Amino acid sequence: MNYAEVLVQHAYSRKQERFTYQISEELHLNVGDGVLVPFQKGEKLGLVLKIHQETPEFKVKEISKTLELQPLLFPWQLELAHWISEYYFCSLWDSIRLFIPKDIFKKQRKKKELNKKNTRQNTDKELTVEQKHILEKILKDKPSKSLIQGITGSGKTEIYKRLIQEAVKEGGQCLLLVPEISLTPQFVSYFKEEFPEIAVVHSRISEGERTELWRQVKTGEVQLVLGSRSALFSPFKNLKLVVMDEEHEWSYKQDQSPRYHARDVLFKIQSLTGAQVVLGSATPSLETRTKAEQGELAYFTLEKRALGSELPKVQIVDMRDELKKKNFSMFSDELEQKIRSTLAAKEQVLLFLNRRGSASSTVCRECGKVAECAECKVPLTYHARNFSKPILVCHHCGVFAPLPEHCDRCGSVRIRQLGVGTEKVETELQKLFPTARLARADKDTMGKKNSFSDLHDKMHADEVDILIGTQMIGKGWDLPKISLVGVLLADMGLNIPDFRASERGFQLLTQVAGRAGRAKTQGTVLIQTYNPENPVIEYVKTHDYNGFYEQEKSSRELDHLPPYGKIVKVMFYEEKEKKAEERAKNLLKALSAETHKNYAAPAFLSRVKGKYQWNVLIQGPDPRSLLLNCPKDLLENARIDVDPMVCI
Repeated sequence: MNYAEVLVQHAYSRKQERFTYQISEELHLNVGDGVLVPFQKGEKLGLVLKIHQETPEFKVKEISKTLELQPLLFPWQLELAHWISEYYFCSLWDSIRLFIPKDIFKKQRKKKELNKKNTRQNTDKELTVEQKHILEKILKDKPSKSLIQGITGSGKTEIYKRLIQEAVKEGGQCLLLVPEISLTPQFVSYFKEEFPEIAVVHSRISEGERTELWRQVKTGEVQLVLGSRSALFSPFKNLKLVVMDEEHEWSYKQDQSPRYHARDVLFKIQSLTGAQVVLGSATPSLETRTKAEQGELAYFTLEKRALGSELPKVQIVDMRDELKKKNFSMFSDELEQKIRSTLAAKEQVLLFLNRRGSASSTVCRECGKVAECAECKVPLTYHARNFSKPILVCHHCGVFAPLPEHCDRCGSVRIRQLGVGTEKVETELQKLFPTARLARADKDTMGKKNSFSDLHDKMHADEVDILIGTQMIGKGWDLPKISLVGVLLADMGLNIPDFRASERGFQLLTQVAGRAGRAKTQGTVLIQTYNPENPVIEYVKTHDYNGFYEQEKSSRELDHLPPYGKIVKVMFYEEKEKKAEERAKNLLKALSAETHKNYAAPAFLSRVKGKYQWNVLIQGPDPRSLLLNCPKDLLENARIDVDPMVCI
């Protein structure tokens, strides 16, 4: 009699990974197959982890039935799931959930037509000398991993398309990863004429759509999968090429368990499948650029824009001078003048501010009390336009609160909103430019399924004059009619006490600046700042990635920070602050090691959703080994982040 060790799709599998079931004689199962098993009072989907003939000492039930489309996970996926579980300190159940759609056993829906075309239309653009060289080298030498570092507008996407064409000709499947859902409509538009089937996979699609696309990828009907980081776990039958655009983006890092980074998972997939990997960015992460310098990746550069235009001219506006001139507006005189001249020329403007809402805090002008979230103890954000009436919102836990009529400390009615957000920018622009057509792109306006595609179409149809947005529009968007980019508060995010703050700031400002002048004429970028002497601002002004990279890597190497060392962050959440502190310090004591630098501290946001957070940071050559050898009770209910993007 044969028995199967099954991982059941139920939260209890976090505690007990395997359940034993009997295999009836008519079933022919293999490791990785999907089954339906009796569990508690019903039935659950399960994954076969092991098959054996050892008779259990307890009574077992029989497997109910199997999936029609087997295996549920290909061997390479099962091995990847085990690796994710081990490397990122999560349960195998949490890892397996990444690969399996929730609706896998529901009745198959009518097959959705993908982007089918009866005949392929050749929309290939003429390649520059640089593009031809890179394409020929990758196709001829077939490096397992490559990095294309190309300035904004240099034509990386056209190289991706040509590489995908060749892989598809050879009968392979391809994956194109993008960091944000906002980029998906643009890439679909770029590729849809070339490939008969494109599967678009991201968090906005329904579970039914996800399941149907999963089936089509698994059977090989789909040639190209385009999506965000979750698309990594699609069941590729014959994966030949993976392209990761904007590889530097921190949105490739998952912020819930398992806290994987798509780039590291991708490298593991490459080792398991042999697929070629191509990374692309104008501002590569220090980790990736260092790997390229060390020869771990083939390294290529694009130093000219594909359409021949120059990189935009960057002008720095010192907002301290604006205050001296009694200009208390969020727009400098120079920016307001440039907006007027751009609109007069019938061109588009992009204004960037990395904060949504109308105001960042609501303050009593008598006693200074700030309206705070009761659960998180952080200032509530004032929203004037997104709801039926003005309201306060916590952007950390989602709690809503009414706008106070008086101060609950002193009773004063002199309540005022301070700070600025994208909503307020929109309101002020309507006053200054009443005939301009405005659009706003932030989490509050882009919540619907087709929000990004609708905005993309409007921008290209010249139905928007000024686009106001947060970081979601500051990367990868190809909007050729934008000739002016204004950055309203460049200092935002540069002074956060985290070792990656400068890198993130440089990348974000460089990418935002790169949206200007992508057609044949040079664009203009105005960066408003209260600290123009900041080195990051100086490097952005001259488009000097290499200068920034050399400075940043020197300081990282001196302090043994990534990529010259590893970090693991252990997070403790407790209802009482003393308990969180005690647990963190107990772990710190148990981790003492001469080869590592470890410390405990309260989190930057020390209280979120009613719980206090303390972090333990383990820094050194191999911090994971210290955790593997420490007593398990010290880590009970702790959240572990391997290779964290944010350490505070």
